[in-house]
Amino acid sequence: MKNYITLLLISFLSLQVANLSAQEKKVSIDDFITEHNNFEINDDGEIKPLNNKEINKKIKFFIEEKFVIVDYTRNIIWDSYETFLSPYDIYHKHTFIVQVKLKDKTRLKYLKVYYNPKSEKVTTKSEWDEEESEFLEVEKDKEPEAINS
Repeated sequence: MKNYITLLLISFLSLQVANLSAQEKKVSIDDFITEHNNFEINDDGEIKPLNNKEINKKIKFFIEEKFVIVDYTRNIIWDSYETFLSPYDIYHKHTFIVQVKLKDKTRLKYLKVYYNPKSEKVTTKSEWDEEESEFLEVEKDKEPEAINS
């Protein structure tokens, strides 16, 4: 019985360690400063679009993995940079608009993706809507959990 309790305790602790390591690290103020210092201004006072080959590769790979209907990506254009600070959360992300060619479609389509410079991950809120024949942004609402569940 003692060995069984020890085994359960070890299992519980290893799950807790795994859970902590799976959580994304919070963005620091230094991360924001570094990201802002990387922006360049052109002669007209406009921010030069971010054009990083490694980020573009990640975006292209993400789209090819997530959307099997995409034949190939064309233009990957930096659109914006956003920061969010609140008492409970802190993050930043770059938004890109990607021109894609779909299988069995003649017109090119546009897809919005997000790049997190801290985690170096690409995400999207878009899903392909066959009825509309467009990528539509879908907000994934969390179902409220019952209090007694």
